[in-house]
Amino acid sequence: MADTSLFYYNDQWGKVQPRILRLQYGITGAKACAPLVSNSASLTAFDAISSQSTIDNFLGTTDEFTIAQFDGTALGADAFGVIVNMQGQCAKVVQMIASCYSNTGGADLVTRQCVAGTLAGTLVTNVQIGAYGNIGLTVVFGNSPDFDGLTSGTIDIAVHWIAK
Repeated sequence: MADTSLFYYNDQWGKVQPRILRLQYGITGAKACAPLVSNSASLTAFDAISSQSTIDNFLGTTDEFTIAQFDGTALGADAFGVIVNMQGQCAKVVQMIASCYSNTGGADLVTRQCVAGTLAGTLVTNVQIGAYGNIGLTVVFGNSPDFDGLTSGTIDIAVHWIAK
């Protein structure tokens, strides 16, 4: 007898089913981008975020993410950082998949994937939930091709998360 596609519902699935937050940015110049869909829910950085108060004011929290996690040394060359204001709705981050595409033919330049961890201010690709339910991530795309010099293209990030 063949297996059926019948799904036996369990009320626990709604509490653990990951949602996918898709962030898409158009590269507008070397180390510059703009959201493809305008929003005010993400703060981006290529080299550094200007100050701790910039992060705190954006999220409305205090030291949920620190400037050290998003400074020039922490991000390093060919890296990209994002803080997403989830307004405290995130209970858990599962994983992140980030890709960068060139504008010439949309070739996939590089893809990085990671499971949730800690933004330790080191040159790693990572995603983390903050103490107040917001999301911070860094993506190290690498030097081949030179991401810092890329002047057009698309950054596509999918964050798998679970709501409170």
